[in-house]
Amino acid sequence: MKKFIFNNETEGIYPLTLQITDYIKNIAKHLIDDDVSFRIRTILIELLTNSLKHHNDHVTQIEVSLKNNKLYLKKLDKGNPLQIKTTHDLLKWPLPAGTPAKSEIAVYGDDFGTLKGRLKNSNKLEFYTEDVNLQYVDREVINGLNEHYGLMIITRASDVFKYEYKPGTGANNFTSIIQLGN
Repeated sequence: MKKFIFNNETEGIYPLTLQITDYIKNIAKHLIDDDVSFRIRTILIELLTNSLKHHNDHVTQIEVSLKNNKLYLKKLDKGNPLQIKTTHDLLKWPLPAGTPAKSEIAVYGDDFGTLKGRLKNSNKLEFYTEDVNLQYVDREVINGLNEHYGLMIITRASDVFKYEYKPGTGANNFTSIIQLGN
């Protein structure tokens, strides 16, 4: 595993993205094609952009690791915890004890798809997307969702994308996993 530090300054996004991408290409040369390289850059740019929006003057750490042909890109920061405005509630992490155990929540939607999350526990959420059949778009649901387009992009570029809040440290962990090779 290698750690990279992002100073949460706009001009640092592109150079750090290139630095991390070059590192990944060196550790997994035979597993990285143009498609995977594009997905990695997309995920990194969105993770770093997310950090700019929510960092609270702290630095952000990006951890890169490769295990069993799976690439793990983890963003750790101590910014504001995740908040999701659903059509009925504002969910703030960590979710309070006794929060009704909804297994799925809608996070973001547009004419092409919906970003949803599976609640794993009061600190963990795993994202996934569903394509939308344009004949059945429910404008009321889509218009009631908060803006989380960057999370939609990361989820679509990842094979697995999840969030975990660490109450003891106040750390936010966003982890993207990409399956490399066959």
